[in-house]
Amino acid sequence: MSPLPGTGRAEALAQAIAERVVSLVVDAIDIDALLAKVDMDALLAKVDVGAIVDKVSVNELIDKVDVDGLIDKVDVEKIIERVDVEKIIDRVDVEKIIDRVDVEKIIQRVDIDALVEQTELGTIIARSTSGVASEALDVVRAQAVGLDDFVARWINRILRRDPSDWPKGPLALSPQVGTDLVLAEAGGST
Repeated sequence: MSPLPGTGRAEALAQAIAERVVSLVVDAIDIDALLAKVDMDALLAKVDVGAIVDKVSVNELIDKVDVDGLIDKVDVEKIIERVDVEKIIDRVDVEKIIDRVDVEKIIQRVDIDALVEQTELGTIIARSTSGVASEALDVVRAQAVGLDDFVARWINRILRRDPSDWPKGPLALSPQVGTDLVLAEAGGST
């Protein structure tokens, strides 16, 4: 019970009047006009974002903030312009990266057959091999011709033949002998 009689009613009446006055004042205030007068920069300067982040968990913050909307407002091009790529490259330890690469595993994954098919390496190898074989055969033939010529000269010297009587080339290819061979094979005579 209250020390003075009737104070309980007075308090209730004062409470009702206060609520009514506050309601009338709030209804009378134009909130938009009031907010238009607020200096948002000055207000935000007084906000301790770090303290807010410390008090709110990251998950709560993500739930309360439109992250996608925030990301949409980020000027990525401007951020990229500020990135010093050379500085990043200087900080990268390429040797450490190379040490981590498993070259054997990469080589095992390479499909050599598909690679050969795409590059026509088989054709190149066949051509180069046949070219080498052809060149080797030409060298052997040239050596054989040179040896044959060498032997023919020595035989002609040993037999003391007159150099003017020597044939101008292989007998099968000399004009007179060649004609005689063609006629003999055809069944005719000279």
